[in-house]
Amino acid sequence: MKCPKHNQKLQFYCEKEDQLKCPECIENCLDQNRLVFSLNKKYNEIFQKMQIILNEIQTKEKENQKTLQKSQQNKNKFKQKIQEISQQIERESDLLKQQIEKSKNKHLQLLKTIQIIIENQFNKIIQNNKKTQNKINQKKTKIKKIRKLKTKNQNIELINESKEIINNKKKKNKKEKEKLNLYQEIFDPEMNRKNTIQLKNQNQTAWNASEKFRGIILGQNEYSTGKHKIKIKIDQFPNINTEKNEILLGVINTKNRVNLIKNRDYEGTYSFDTYWDKNLLQSFKIKNENGKLYPEKYPKNIKLKENDILEILLDMDQKTIAFKINENNLGIAWKNLPKSVHLIAYLSYMKANKKNQITLI
Repeated sequence: MKCPKHNQKLQFYCEKEDQLKCPECIENCLDQNRLVFSLNKKYNEIFQKMQIILNEIQTKEKENQKTLQKSQQNKNKFKQKIQEISQQIERESDLLKQQIEKSKNKHLQLLKTIQIIIENQFNKIIQNNKKTQNKINQKKTKIKKIRKLKTKNQNIELINESKEIINNKKKKNKKEKEKLNLYQEIFDPEMNRKNTIQLKNQNQTAWNASEKFRGIILGQNEYSTGKHKIKIKIDQFPNINTEKNEILLGVINTKNRVNLIKNRDYEGTYSFDTYWDKNLLQSFKIKNENGKLYPEKYPKNIKLKENDILEILLDMDQKTIAFKINENNLGIAWKNLPKSVHLIAYLSYMKANKKNQITLI
């Protein structure tokens, strides 16, 4: 495009006059201290704004289409329901015409009113959708006009850049999703000390049936990176006044799990432990700041009981572990966890018919 006055290319844009200018025309604008932009710069600015608007329009258009489809489905359902009710009323009115004549008229009138309301609402939705569609079409037309100012090569470059940005965002979102994983944990039959623990429900339920041995079993999954949540339901935990009634749940250093099963060595264990009369945070052979083996960091009155849900919250990127009971987050128990850990469950024996039982959910 050339200037009709000076027969030179239009290379600049005057914001006050909202017109394209050639180099000679633009000198007058500069003398009057007006805002002047390069045509390419102004185009890019407008194009970016219109691209954002187009994305918003497309999103709104999809939402409107979904709303319209849902409204159409609801309208059909209501019409079908109205027809069924009307037929039912007609059949019943033939048998009990004298007794329910007044009731029949009221019901039919109510159904007609509902139908009118639904149709009115549906018509409003259609009208709003048409208005929105018209606006969308107008904005699309403007965008097409702007796009004609660019060459095909420039358009291809912009498309390729947009695709690259979208692909990078998809990769980033995928990595972020992979950081927060909710593993479906199961118990490992191979890590069952003296086979004391019986497994049920596809290795999700652990039950100590022995009256002679304390049951110890480990989970199958290894946790080394990302955030994880292990949920455990306390199925059976009788309130019997004996120290033999005990449930311990937590994690153990992956390197120490074989020694735990063979020799009952609890080194590297980080757990929440409930006896019949108290609860403790236990970190075996790792002393806390006060030099105690069993820190009382959590409130003393919080302990497990039947039907409670215990959640083990692991952040293996930050190497922390926290516990939650029935949606009550008790806060971080330990930092500086080992490189990788496995789930540990300890169920004590009891001289009673009802044994301790837990289920991974």
